[in-house]
Amino acid sequence: MMIETKLWTRRSALVLAGSIAITATPARGDGTLELSEVLVAVEQAPRLVAEINTELGKVHLKPEEVTCIGARHGNHWTYLGGARAAPYECTIGRRTVKIEADRIYFDPSANVLGGLDKTDPKQAETFRESNFRWTWEP
Repeated sequence: MMIETKLWTRRSALVLAGSIAITATPARGDGTLELSEVLVAVEQAPRLVAEINTELGKVHLKPEEVTCIGARHGNHWTYLGGARAAPYECTIGRRTVKIEADRIYFDPSANVLGGLDKTDPKQAETFRESNFRWTWEP
């Protein structure tokens, strides 16, 4: 009984330590969003929007029926943690569109902070994407 209790306590401690490490680590990586959200983000690129709508029509899908992947701002971004941004990747039927963009960040007073590499994640409250570039596969 004593050995079982020690093993259970040790396992519990390891699980708890792992949970704390995961929770305390800023999230990184990609996250999902609907194609309808991507269309709002890229609305300044009417040719891209038209191409996406053409593909949707070919496979009889609506934007909210397509799930995309976007870059995810980590938890270390005070105001933007969890927000999605380019690059986006959306598979519509058998075709996939990959979308790149330039991004500029702004502080709460709408002052320009700069691009990703020049911005303090604690100050950036919003961002704007522009200069969209995209490729289709196949």
